[in-house]
Order: sequence, then structure tokens, then C-alpha cells
Amino acid sequence: MVEVRRISDALKVRAQHQSDEIAHDDTRRQLTFAEWDREVDEVGGGLAAAGLQPGDRVFLPISNNHSIEMAIAVFAVFRAGGIACPINTRLNPKEISDFAELTTPRFAITDVPDLFKDLKLVGCWMVDAMPRNLAALPDQASLDPKADAEILGTSGTTGKIKGVVVSHPDLMTGVTGTNQDRSRSTLSALPLTGSGGNLGIVMLPARGGATAITQPKFDPKGFLDLVKAKQPNLVYLVPTMLRLVLDHPDVADYDFAGVKYLMTGTAPLPNDSVKRAMALWPHVRMRNSYGMSEGGISVGTTSQEQVLKPGCVGKLPEHMQLRDEDGNVVTTPGIVGEIYGYQKHPRRYWNDDEATAASFKGGWTRTGDLGYVDEDGDLIMAGRSKELIIRGGYNITPMEIETALYQHPAVQQAAVVGVPHEVLGEDIAAAVSLRPGMTATPEEILAFCRDHLADNKVPRTLVIMDELPLNPNGKILKKDLAAPLAAAAEARRRAA
Repeated sequence: MVEVRRISDALKVRAQHQSDEIAHDDTRRQLTFAEWDREVDEVGGGLAAAGLQPGDRVFLPISNNHSIEMAIAVFAVFRAGGIACPINTRLNPKEISDFAELTTPRFAITDVPDLFKDLKLVGCWMVDAMPRNLAALPDQASLDPKADAEILGTSGTTGKIKGVVVSHPDLMTGVTGTNQDRSRSTLSALPLTGSGGNLGIVMLPARGGATAITQPKFDPKGFLDLVKAKQPNLVYLVPTMLRLVLDHPDVADYDFAGVKYLMTGTAPLPNDSVKRAMALWPHVRMRNSYGMSEGGISVGTTSQEQVLKPGCVGKLPEHMQLRDEDGNVVTTPGIVGEIYGYQKHPRRYWNDDEATAASFKGGWTRTGDLGYVDEDGDLIMAGRSKELIIRGGYNITPMEIETALYQHPAVQQAAVVGVPHEVLGEDIAAAVSLRPGMTATPEEILAFCRDHLADNKVPRTLVIMDELPLNPNGKILKKDLAAPLAAAAEARRRAA
């Protein structure tokens, strides 16, 4: 009888009850629960034999080309007593170096060794040559069930990378024993190094018994082909991915009959994407969710009516609050406040007491996200507090303007930022990319905005780009747009 104290114990139970069922499928290889459990034991023992001690950090820059190896490596670190440090391989060498400097790993498992060839490590292995020594596996009962399990690299869309610490009790939240998830298979292309991919997809089979299917590298046609071939019950697409799928010229020819749920989240969801998806797949239950690496909190829509509301992420639950600038709880509908979430197992930033104190207090996490509750009690997202534009004394949320931009039939991606203005303090600038085969001028798009927004919310500067910069999770990198949009705004003022 296995005592389930950590999520790696939950995998052991799954391996006993669902031994021959598929846990992970990365289209290159399938891994049963029994195989996953056996390889995790072997590699966990191999890490211990190499000298890993409880609490040692193990660096895991592993791409989705080897998502099965990522699942093995993460759980092997758990069984060895270490702390897993997944990091996206698409980050630049400086970001990789910053995360390594923060977490000070002693070991690494990777499929991109050139990214950290200068790091000083006790042991480093390629994913196809992980250390294996079953005899050296630590007694699982001796490992602390309340210990830190992972450090997830996060910088959102701004700022230097930080490490969010996730504990083993946190990972055990939502584990269903031997019950099986209602969605027997989930298809996604999320990087397994981020919060959504790691805590969602890597843990999914152990937590709920479902199969996790991962596309190695997202492309719309390939994703549609996988839907046809694998017939998943649930597909997960971040908003940028969903939009690219919807824009594929042959999307209507693909069979979605087996798909019951379409989940999306991690970034604002354009309302026209919702309408297009519902028209294309009327039988699919579409859900929009909200959560964050720091928070461990989550909320999601539960009805089609909710997901049709621009910015809606479901009812405001008891474990979440809106607070004003003075920290007072906002209860009046329509009043924007910052979102806070309560956690039973609070997270923290690794080796950063100042940032931890600013974001985590008394079990409540300060998210930095803005929202308001409408008359139905639904939480409506209004953007990031750091992105709030104060133009001539008026607070303007970029998300409201982006929502209007996305309604233009030619706009595929949109981002709005505040740029310096010597009189107003800040002015509004926007960057957009266009859908394939569509054309529009900045003047035409701005005229459209004037029909849909108050005059003081219409961007004064708009730049059309081939594509907008994205982070590995598909979020638009507004920090990379700030300088070029500020320069464009200055050039416009000079020309005027």
C-alpha cells in the first residue's frame, strides 16, 4: 500500500491502477503510467547516486521536443528529494544565466547543452542519457512531504526573471486518488517549463489520470492534424494559438467531433475569437481561465454566456478579492481593483525576501492584475496594474483598447502601451499585426477605434508590424514594444 504524501507517490498509485494506459504522448513516443513510474525510479536513483542531496536544485532546460523526458526528469527529481527548476529553452543565454545564478543548481538534464555550457555543475546529462541506478533510490518515506518541489522561472511580460517556489503540498492540491479525470485526454502545445504547461500538463496524468498529448512545436496545421489523429476530449490553446488556428484557411475542414472542451487562458482572450470558435464548433464547450505562477489561484468560466463577455473569467470566488490602492476590499460592481488570491499553501520568490514581502502576505497573493465585478458577479479582467496608462489624469486600461482593436476584421494581434508625453504625462500607442491576406492602414484602424472608443482612449500612435514579440507562453512582450512605440510617437509629434 503506497502512502500518498507527494505527487510522485500519486504517480506510483496510478501506475498500479492504470499501468498500461497512456500517461504522456509527445507524438514521437508514448509513455504508459507503469513505464513512467519505472523510469522515474531509475533516474531518481541515478541522481541520488551522482550525489544529489535533498533540497539540491536540478536545472531542467528541456524543450517540448522531449516532453516525455521532461515528465520523467521532473518526477525523478522529486523522488531523489531535489527541487526541479524547469526553464524554457527559447529564452536567451542571459536569461538562462540569470535563472541559474538565482537557483544555483548542482545538476542539469537538458536537450540544449549549448545554452549553459559555461555553468559549473556537479553533473549534467542529455535527455537520452539520464543517469539510472534503481538501487540508489532514496526511501520515499524519508523525504519531507512539506518540502519545496519546484522553482518556476517567471518574469511575466516585464522585469527580470524571478523564481516562484511551489511546495509538495501545493502540488497535491487537486489530486483525485484513483478517480479518473472527466477529460480522458488533453492536447496542448504549452511549453512544459512554464506554470500552465508544468503544473497543468506535466502533472495532469498523475493528478487526474488523464492522458497528456503535447505538440512538440506549435503550428496551426499540425495542431489541427493532431486533433484529427488523436481525437482528444479537451484542447488547450492560449489566445494567440487559438487565433492562428481559427485563421488557418482549412480549419473548417477538420473534424472536431470528439472535442468536448476548448480551454484557453494565460493572456487576454479577444472576444471575436470566442465568437468565431463558437460558430465553427457549436458543440464544443468553451472555457476561459485565469491564474498565475505566483498565485496558485485559478478561476474559470462555467457557461457560454460568461465566455461571451469580453474579459470574463468566471464568478469571483471566495478565495479571491478586489482591493483598491489602499488595500481596502472593493465590493461595488463596476469599480476596478487589483486582484488578490488566497492560498492554503502560499508560494514565495526564491532567494528574494523583498519581492516576496511585496507580493505575499498572510496567505494572500497580490497578483498585479486589475479587474472588476459586473452586476452578475462575474470577474472581468482589465489588464495589469503596471500597464495602467494615466493620460491627462485619467486612468485608462490597455485591455479596453485592445478589445476594440481585436474587433477590427484585419487585426490579428494587438498591444497597447503608454508612452511619455510632455503635457499629458502619458499618451496611448498601439502595435498591431494583420491577419493573413488582409490589408489595412493605420488611419483606417484608428478611424475604427474612434467609432468604438471614447476620444481620450483612441491611440494617438499606431504601428503595423509583421508580428508582435511573444514570450515562450504566447504572451505579447509589451516591454519590447515600449521603446519602438515611444520613438514612433515622438516622430509623429515632430511631423505634426
